[in-house]
Amino acid sequence: MLVLLAALLQQAANTAAPPTRPAKAPEVVVAPDPAVASRIYSGRDRQLDVRPPLVVDAAVTLDGRLDETVWSKAALLTQFTSYNPVDGRPEQDSTEVRIWYASEAFYVGVRAWAQPGTVRATLAERDRIVNDDWIAIHFDTFNDRRRAFTFAVNPLGVQADGMRSEQSAGPGLSRASLAAVDLSQDYVWQSAGQLLDDGFTVEMRIPFKSIRFQMGDRQDWGFQVVRQTQRTGFQDTWAPTSRSIQAFASQAGYLRGMTGMKRGLVLDLVPTSTTFASGAPSGTDGWKYGSRGQLGGDMRWGATSNFTVNGTANPDFSQVETDVGQIPGDPRFVLFFPELRPFFVEGSEQFDAPNQLVYTRRIVQPLGAVKVTGKIPNVDIGLLSAVDAARTSRDGRTNPVFNILRVRRDIGTQSSAGFVVTDRTEGPRFNRVAGVDSRLNFAKVYNVEVRAATSLTGDTAGTRSGQLVELNHGRSGRSWGYRGSLSSFSPEFETQSGFVNRTDFVRTQLFQRWTRFGRKGGWWDQQQQFFRSSALWSYEGFQQRGSPLEINVGLDNSFVLRGGWRASLTPEAQAVAFDPRRYASIATLRPTTGGQLDTVAFAPDGRQFTRALQLSLNTPQWRRGGATLSARRGTEPEFFETATATRTEMELSADLRPSAQLRLSSLVRYQRFVRARDGSVFSTQVVPRLRTEYQFSRALFARLIVQVESRDRDALRDPQTELPLFSRAADGTYSTIDRRKSLLGRADWLVSYLPSPGTVVFVGYGSALDASLTMRPFEAERASDGAFVKLSYLFRAGVPRVSASGPTR
Repeated sequence: MLVLLAALLQQAANTAAPPTRPAKAPEVVVAPDPAVASRIYSGRDRQLDVRPPLVVDAAVTLDGRLDETVWSKAALLTQFTSYNPVDGRPEQDSTEVRIWYASEAFYVGVRAWAQPGTVRATLAERDRIVNDDWIAIHFDTFNDRRRAFTFAVNPLGVQADGMRSEQSAGPGLSRASLAAVDLSQDYVWQSAGQLLDDGFTVEMRIPFKSIRFQMGDRQDWGFQVVRQTQRTGFQDTWAPTSRSIQAFASQAGYLRGMTGMKRGLVLDLVPTSTTFASGAPSGTDGWKYGSRGQLGGDMRWGATSNFTVNGTANPDFSQVETDVGQIPGDPRFVLFFPELRPFFVEGSEQFDAPNQLVYTRRIVQPLGAVKVTGKIPNVDIGLLSAVDAARTSRDGRTNPVFNILRVRRDIGTQSSAGFVVTDRTEGPRFNRVAGVDSRLNFAKVYNVEVRAATSLTGDTAGTRSGQLVELNHGRSGRSWGYRGSLSSFSPEFETQSGFVNRTDFVRTQLFQRWTRFGRKGGWWDQQQQFFRSSALWSYEGFQQRGSPLEINVGLDNSFVLRGGWRASLTPEAQAVAFDPRRYASIATLRPTTGGQLDTVAFAPDGRQFTRALQLSLNTPQWRRGGATLSARRGTEPEFFETATATRTEMELSADLRPSAQLRLSSLVRYQRFVRARDGSVFSTQVVPRLRTEYQFSRALFARLIVQVESRDRDALRDPQTELPLFSRAADGTYSTIDRRKSLLGRADWLVSYLPSPGTVVFVGYGSALDASLTMRPFEAERASDGAFVKLSYLFRAGVPRVSASGPTR
């Protein structure tokens, strides 16, 4: 403990204060050395084969100023091109990027010009720079044109980093955006930035120890640079990137002929000490507290330049913030929460599996885990084994054991094929899943995907198996694209190592997209229609060629307006028939011939025809904030009572930045269902959330999160008779499905000192409140609370000291 504390105090002494905007910052111009004038690479002229120079023993101070002599020897990248929302146009604001490398690290220097006073920059927490101006560097270190290490900085040098893969970008999301990058992964690197009167400069140093790359003395990498300018809402890329081509990574440039790169011994040790104290009411004994301490740690070993071994013992995830409260739009679906825990997110791209067959949040509280990730020529490999705590098992005494293997092989430039195997064993109980998948891209804009998996589950009910099959075909294009799919999940399919929110269905989907682009300087930049239709059967109904249970059609009309405004308007209609099997355990009352009431099986109402309208609006990211509003209004099938209800839904989020150090992020989710037959309120759900952050420096910040969840659902009634509905238990007894209401609140604060990933001091406290009895906020009672202190330090073997004056990290 003393060693950890001493190391942290030494790190604190070396941490610089945050940068401030100078009254008039001097312009730093580095003239290219005439001897290396040929090292200028214009993106618009498609000079995309870059040969960065190897510079030995160069002295660099990472302060955000490109004033050292070595920058004049660097390769210079110029002439960016717009990508989103319109591609193919010259950059509106000029950008120059200088790159070179030493034996142990890669160096990047950026000079970005902008109109005076228009740069968006805050002293933000790591990875929270999406609403600022930023520069992102993409290294495709295996040159497979499929995924890339991403290192991004805002004008103050605040970092965001992660792994970008072609699967990361969902429909309607810009493939150049940081939202298309898995930012849950953190790497150790250094950066610094300076605001200037007419733009900004940044310096970056990426150690070769922090990334994986192919074996061999000579290295050829894929390389791309993206710039986000919030003033205009445009994203520019150095290597010209066309929206008509399906893959983003395949259009990147290249770093050629790099040699002399020394990764050295890659060994990271992160010992961790965590102390907890928690309290909860204990009946007549009043409030009881308990405390405990825990020692654990993580290990990372770079066995080779392309393979990494990670291990953990008693991992602590206390720094991960509370999940954002969600309102389910359909009670038949399980809610999904993303993985945020550090051990599992590192190298998680190696476990990407279709249909979410790998979902590491199923490993709840591991006692220990080990994983191996890497790539041999054309083959990605990920292997994970973990032993979970006994309390997570069904009997509370047996430790669940997880084993997960994912292998994927590259085919050609963009196609791939792979398989996944998962196993969860809990004493005599087990669940095993094996799946295969392939993605074939051709003619630049077309692709075909085939996926299949089978599960085998054994428990006290016996052994059962299930299958899933999915087929997809699509076309991407600048102005027109489409996608069609067929998905089939049998009722018995089950994965206890993955996430499948629904089974027992067959679904077909068809999407059509038309995109138009505005003229340069006009009031709109992009306009898009997105038509979608789907039909869903029960698994048995499809095999018997029955009618679909659900038919849905919609037309999304989206607009990107000048300056970064975004709006969409989506009308949709659906026809839904309720599956009687879902209500086999529900009963209702019917009058008998003698005038008495008798309990009988509940018969769902007939097919419902509904329609709704959805609106969304995104403001630009102004200097002091931005906001997003989405709203929905219309009739919906109500699946609890099998009737039609009027649904009103709204979500409003605002990100306010009163200063460069203070950030207020608010979110309100509201949903209300009103019975169409009599106008009575069926359910109301409200989730407000406020996150307040103050960044004292790039390493030190304080955070307070306050969240309230109010949920009120009326007692269920038979829509035909308005008599109560009952639930039948396994022993044959009936109970009414009464009104359910809850009012829960939670407040969590955290003070964090995090100079680099792995080295942290966390001091946190959280308290849960419950006012469900009265539904009055001021009468809430404390339900539980807890505090923790965590210390950890990253010991990295063979790290040279980096000279720094300014806010490096």
